[in-house]
Amino acid sequence: MISAGRHARASTHGGDIHDVSTMIRRMLTAASTALVVITSGLVLTGAPAAAGGPPGTIPVDPAACAVTAPIEFGAAPTDELAGGACRRFTVTGGYTSYLARAADADNATLPSAVYGYSGSMACAQAFCNLSAGTYYLVVDPGAGQPYAEPFRATVAGLFGAGCEPVTGQGFSDAYRGTFAHVGAVGCLELPVATGQYQVTLPPAAPGRQPLTQLVQEGDAFLCNAPVTTTAGCTVRIDRPTRLIVVNQGPAAGDYQVGLQRLGRGNTCAALAPGKPGAPGSMTVPLSGADFVTCFAVPAGGSGSEEVLTLDRVEGDGTARLSVYDYDGILRCADETAAAYQQIGCTLGDSSHMVVVRSATGAGKFRISQVTAIAANCAAPASTAFGGVPTAGSIAVPGDVRCYRVTDNSWIGTAPDSASTPTVRRFGWDGGLYTCATLPCLASGEVIVSGAEPVDYRLDTWAVGYDYAEPVDCDVLTDSTAYGFGPITGTFTATDRAACVSVPMGLEDDFRLTVENAVPWVINGQGTIARCAGNGATWTCSPRPAPSGDRALIAFLATGTGPFRAEATCADLFCDRASFSVGGLYNLTAGSKATVKIYGNALHQQDTVTLTQYGRQIVPIVVRSVDPSRTFYTAEIDLTGVEPGSYEVTATSYGRPERTFVDDRVTVLEPQLAVTTGPTISGPVVADAKVTVKPGVWSPAVDYYSYYWYANGEAIRGARDASFTIPATLRGQRLTVTVIGHRLGYRDNTVTTAAYVVGYGPAAKATTKPKITGTVKVNRTVKVSVGVWSPRASSYGYEWRVNGVLVATSSSLKLKKSWAGKKLTVTVIAKRTGHYAGKAVSSTIKIKK
Repeated sequence: MISAGRHARASTHGGDIHDVSTMIRRMLTAASTALVVITSGLVLTGAPAAAGGPPGTIPVDPAACAVTAPIEFGAAPTDELAGGACRRFTVTGGYTSYLARAADADNATLPSAVYGYSGSMACAQAFCNLSAGTYYLVVDPGAGQPYAEPFRATVAGLFGAGCEPVTGQGFSDAYRGTFAHVGAVGCLELPVATGQYQVTLPPAAPGRQPLTQLVQEGDAFLCNAPVTTTAGCTVRIDRPTRLIVVNQGPAAGDYQVGLQRLGRGNTCAALAPGKPGAPGSMTVPLSGADFVTCFAVPAGGSGSEEVLTLDRVEGDGTARLSVYDYDGILRCADETAAAYQQIGCTLGDSSHMVVVRSATGAGKFRISQVTAIAANCAAPASTAFGGVPTAGSIAVPGDVRCYRVTDNSWIGTAPDSASTPTVRRFGWDGGLYTCATLPCLASGEVIVSGAEPVDYRLDTWAVGYDYAEPVDCDVLTDSTAYGFGPITGTFTATDRAACVSVPMGLEDDFRLTVENAVPWVINGQGTIARCAGNGATWTCSPRPAPSGDRALIAFLATGTGPFRAEATCADLFCDRASFSVGGLYNLTAGSKATVKIYGNALHQQDTVTLTQYGRQIVPIVVRSVDPSRTFYTAEIDLTGVEPGSYEVTATSYGRPERTFVDDRVTVLEPQLAVTTGPTISGPVVADAKVTVKPGVWSPAVDYYSYYWYANGEAIRGARDASFTIPATLRGQRLTVTVIGHRLGYRDNTVTTAAYVVGYGPAAKATTKPKITGTVKVNRTVKVSVGVWSPRASSYGYEWRVNGVLVATSSSLKLKKSWAGKKLTVTVIAKRTGHYAGKAVSSTIKIKK
């Protein structure tokens, strides 16, 4: 099925004559079918051959080539079934188009090529563009054998006199002509009326179709596909144009040619539109006399997406269906001649025409149209993976049903479906594409139809494009280096399938044991394939997308109830895995230990040992492997193992030739153990002496080292078990690090908890302060601070009269108003990092 626009110009180039002849055989075999539509694509096999010069690569002896002369239109060939493998002919005048054809006794065209005298090939088909000179028409000997049968040569200039003018017949009539001779060449002068035209031939027996060719002003044109292709051979006539018609039948006789303008200017019956479930249809008879017809799809009369169906209701004929736009450009077609065919078109709001061409035989055909597909698309019964199917039926061949599914959905028929419908989808280019087999993956609007009445039950399960995050499938994140699973679940009448996304490499194969299900793979390239096998054992070969590393494996129930699936890697290592170990760096001598050993593609049955210079020291027992297969949990007994450098040697359980050695392992001396950690003893305050208690160590320590820290900074010179705290550390966090040392053991280092250094005790007065001087009004008195322990670094003062604070200086002038009142002074002793001490003098009465 195709969706086509204008075909590009085709070109073949000179090369091996046998290769070119193979192309011609295929072309001529195709020419035996019903329809020839001509294109404006120029075909040449190289530059025109130059006349004159010495013989070159002509595959025959030029001297042995009989002479044949060009004939006029309608005349009999001058050369009648002569022997030999070649004919010589002469071209006069300027560069122009020629027919140079070889035919057998039945007048069937033979593969051949035209050579110039210099030996260069001029063309490798019946129509050539040639300059003046001498040329040789050489029949392909085939399989390296010389050509032995007599053949007829026909050479004709395509721009000679005697070309009959014709007009476009529309779709109601055809041109009827007569070949007066076997091998005669007819010429029809087409009207110069700008537009897109087609040339159509009626059905005929194989090998009896005329050979047709279009020429325009010195150019000979072929379609860019075989000349009988329905879709691609239209011509835009905007200059003098000739249609060359060559008799290929075994006798003289009549022929018909249809010449129609495509697009605008035609009178075509309006095709009845319809919608899914109610198609519009019309019938038309096709035969050798009436072999082409058209239907109009008026502007605004079609939806953006529509389906057209050709269905034979009587007779034995086949036909083809094509759709052209207002300008005569092909929009969609089916190249296959058939009794039933269905095409999809994405059409705009402009008018279009549907062309139906008879291909073989005769019959009555129904043409059905379903428009507005998107607007009438229904939601399926379920999009959950494994969900219930959507039930539907197709009553007549021209009907369709449409379901709107999510991106990249599994489309298939349920096991209880009465029959299998045809499933199609519209592509990004607007064409309708068929699922070659079911299940398949499709997105958007899914079209369901059938050549016969169909009752179906359709699964429409969402998958999604991102297989790392599928719509409705579980996702395995663990390595599949050795396989995966088990995967378990329970199937019910409404949940008949499960799927899982698995990580994998580009060429991985998995062997699966499956209970109560059949496994399928949904490949990253957008295909679905059933795994190979039957019963409980299967081989699945998923293929991820080129840019990805995941595929989906689906399990379709064979019945209700529990299911189970488990996979092993057919080649031992999947998921791009490569066996290796590493990451076990430091061990301790003299004890048993549980360790983690890191690596890739690890397996619990791998053989792992501690070695030294290739000699096994002790085995390493693998207890488990992480699901990621990137580390073992293992046990190793290092009792009696000497400290030193060693290796870990691991051998893959399934591939004993795959051994990996990690030489970065060090076995260390045992380390001193600390049962009870160290503490600081004594008041942690300014000017206090504290001592560290080292705690309990095992075995007994030979000696300790001490390092004192304040706020994490080492205190210079503080390296003893005792330490007097300077007053400057008040408020900082005090710690001590203790290092235990013992011969034959590794040191251990432990740090105490942090202690915040508090204030030291307040200074006390051993001799009270006293007031000095005459305690009389208008006199100044002072204070003697007394004696303090420890010594204060500074003092403060508080003078009170009758208990009221009157001054804080070291001296005081007595006021007149204080006469007769009581005077005291309080001395405050201050020391860095300590609380403040206070002492009060004796009370003295102030005199007048």
